[in-house]
Amino acid sequence: MGNVRRIALLALAVAGPGAILPGCRRADPATCLVTGVSVAQGIPDARLEELGVDRDQLRAAGLEALGATRGFLVAPADPPRGTARCRALLALLDARVIRAAGGQPVTEVLVSLEVTAGDEDESHREVVRGSEPVAAEPVGRALLRAVRKAAERGAAGAALARAEGAKPDAEVLRDLDSGDARVRDLAVRVLADRRNPAAVPPLLERLRDPDPDVAERAVGALAQLRDPRAVGPLIELTRRREGPFVTQIVRIIGDIGGPEAEAYLETLSAGHPDPEVTRAATEALRDLRRRARPATGAGTR
Repeated sequence: MGNVRRIALLALAVAGPGAILPGCRRADPATCLVTGVSVAQGIPDARLEELGVDRDQLRAAGLEALGATRGFLVAPADPPRGTARCRALLALLDARVIRAAGGQPVTEVLVSLEVTAGDEDESHREVVRGSEPVAAEPVGRALLRAVRKAAERGAAGAALARAEGAKPDAEVLRDLDSGDARVRDLAVRVLADRRNPAAVPPLLERLRDPDPDVAERAVGALAQLRDPRAVGPLIELTRRREGPFVTQIVRIIGDIGGPEAEAYLETLSAGHPDPEVTRAATEALRDLRRRARPATGAGTR
């Protein structure tokens, strides 16, 4: 037995600290071992009782959904070495029974599923709708099927987000050109969190993304990066949009700052057809100049 142990230790020493001996499975960095599902307060418990379901059944539906989704493991006997741990929070935000076109009753649900991996800094939340016809069965049974299917879609979104977050920057940048809008959206989120300046040019291209949600996500990412290269394209974007969206971009331009931003805000603050835009530009210009004042004073001492 001692010889076997010495051989194993020698193999590890030769292979290096990151090696895993034959027979040991290496964990996929995007895979999570689900340690539990909690049920948050959504619709009142009294309404759940009317519908014929309870919190334990919702919890079980959440576990089943995660267990059926690639990227999650639920209570495996032998999880791969180094598997990340995660937990989920499920909430049934809305549930109702309606009559379909043919008069058949249908359950409709709105489910929130939030998955948190490791510490609480890494989490992803999906809000998903689902529906199921009510056959010759209690309403609660059909409702639970709808909850599980909605939770499965939410879990798939969370798994996709975890997989994207495990990729190196080069792969995430390539995903900005994916044919799947959901992948592009996740890539924008990941790049915003990493704050890599190399992401600015491709994020600027996403301002013209055919999916409006991805385009708006790109605006938010550029707001986080605060790179002066974004000012010109954001100004151009305001000329194609109107209303509250323009007001939001004006504030972002003010937060980024720089000579181009200051000149633009000064022009808007002098007058714009939308008084809300004028007000936002005036406030953004004031804040921009206030931030610049200490730096100017320090340089003149």
